[in-house]
Formats: sequence, structure tokens, C-alpha cells
Amino acid sequence: MRLTRADLFFERHFEPDSRPSERTRIRWLQQRVVPSKKVGGQWFVDEEKWLADGDPLVERVLAGEA
Repeated sequence: MRLTRADLFFERHFEPDSRPSERTRIRWLQQRVVPSKKVGGQWFVDEEKWLADGDPLVERVLAGEA
């Protein structure tokens, strides 16, 4: 599991003109639309889960198992 600060995640994976609004980002984090975890009042995103998108093979490769 590779956790990344949510603000950096959205900068990395969305172009500036397609980045969701702050309100939408918070909703996505709270509703786990984006695989996330709140630690000490700050949101973090599990980038490996996001990139795997539920594909077990991709999850194993990202975890270094395959």
C-alpha cells in the first residue's frame, strides 16, 4: 500500500483543467470513491488500489508478488 497525500494525488492524476473541485474531492474521499484513509485530520489516497482499479493481477504486480 502506497499512501499519498490527497492534494498531491489529485495534482498527479488530473490535469489542471479537469481536476475536480475541492468539494467534489472531499466527497470522493469521504465516500471512498477514491481509495482513501484519513489519518490525523489529513486525507491520504492508496495509489496502488487506484491504479489497479480492482484488477487482482494488477494489484499483485504493484505489490511485487507477480
